[in-house]
Amino acid sequence: MTRLSASTLALLSAALVSVCLATAQAPTQPSKPLPKPKNLKVLPAKTTGDEIDKIMKQYRGDLGVKCEFCHEGNDDPDKINYASDENPTKEVARYMINMTADLNDKYLAEMPDRMYADPITCGTCHRGAKHPSVFVPTPKP
Repeated sequence: MTRLSASTLALLSAALVSVCLATAQAPTQPSKPLPKPKNLKVLPAKTTGDEIDKIMKQYRGDLGVKCEFCHEGNDDPDKINYASDENPTKEVARYMINMTADLNDKYLAEMPDRMYADPITCGTCHRGAKHPSVFVPTPKP
């Protein structure tokens, strides 16, 4: 095993501290709130831009898609027309949002013991895929 001299050890320690300080992020300024969403037909009209952003990030993760999967536009998020209804997938998404809400609010809410019934999300069926796979039970022996 090699022994480091005190000066080498001090130099390495100083280098490590320098790297840590250089890579540390400066405190960020609070970001401006996102603009009020337009054309909300399923989500509550009072939903803020920041709330929509959080909800949409959840949907993107649950379906493994980008914004333009449901919204009209291209790969540049600054050029996507989020309010447009031109993309037919957006209407399917609205239907699925209503279906999920019904499952949670009507059916799961009626369960006598919900201890084992987690809320249903898009990810419950989609599991990170655009289109959920068909469930095929394992054959019984």
